[in-house]
This record gives sequence, structure tokens and C-alpha cells, in this order.
Amino acid sequence: MTGCTESSLGLIYRELDETVESLVPVVEALLQHIAPAEAVTCESDEAGYRLATRIRFPDGIGRGHVVAQLFRYRETVRLDVEISHNRMLARHDGRASDRRCYLNDFVATVSLPAKVDHLPPDFERSVLSGVRNAIHAVQRYNRAQAAPWNQITVAAAEPAMADLVLG
Repeated sequence: MTGCTESSLGLIYRELDETVESLVPVVEALLQHIAPAEAVTCESDEAGYRLATRIRFPDGIGRGHVVAQLFRYRETVRLDVEISHNRMLARHDGRASDRRCYLNDFVATVSLPAKVDHLPPDFERSVLSGVRNAIHAVQRYNRAQAAPWNQITVAAAEPAMADLVLG
């Protein structure tokens, strides 16, 4: 008989949950920096927090959001940041195909220990530059193509498909 009433795992989980709570404003500030003119939404559930902000593509085609998932993962705090969008490669007639425009995709993940109150500066820089690059990727790709038949065009997915893409 050990006499121990609380396992160390419960203490670790409590510290991780407190860390998740303390990082919500930090992640919100990161998203606000990505899109200063847009509001940041925050939803919580038993799994953690989901924060999102709208992004606009320079060509005005489609909708997009930067979505951040902040949650406890094993014995760490994990933050996943990704771009969710409804931009698809366009068919020759201009309608959306069933192929996602992968040039506008972006994903970044970081795992943090308990009791951390900030994100690593390198991670923040990579998210800011990665999102910026992904937003402008189609235009940058097309500028690099000398022949017009090598350029790509995009179209917004149909509403039903867009709901699946954007969640």
C-alpha cells in the first residue's frame, strides 16, 4: 500500500490544461497578426481550443481561414496551425475541379512542455511567413511561368464541397 491519493499523471494533465488555457491569448494574438482586419473566433470543448480567423486571397477567389487547434497531447501541449480553404484547381471552362489547390495549403505543428507561456519565436516566424507565402502561392507560381498554358487557374468549390473543406 502506497498511501498515494493522487497519481503524478493527474498532476501532469492539470499542468498541461493550465498551459493550454494560458496559451489561448498568445495563439489569438498570432492569428490577429496574420489578419489584423479580421475577428478571431475561439471555441472550446473537452479536447481543447479551436481558434480561427478569415484570410483573403489576392485574386478574390474562394474563402479561407487560418485555423489553430490547441490541445493536450500525451504529456505535451500541441498547437496545429493550418489553412483551410475552398480553392480548387479550375477546369478549362473555369468551373472548380475535384482537385484541391495544394499551392494554398499550409500546416505547422509544435509541441510544448507544461508551464510554457509563449510560443517559440521560430515557430511564430515560420507560421507568419508560411501563411503569407501560401496565400500568394498561385500568383507567385503564375508569374514564374513564361508560357500561359503552364499557368494555373483556381475556382471556388461548390457550397456543399466548400462546407466539407472548411468544416
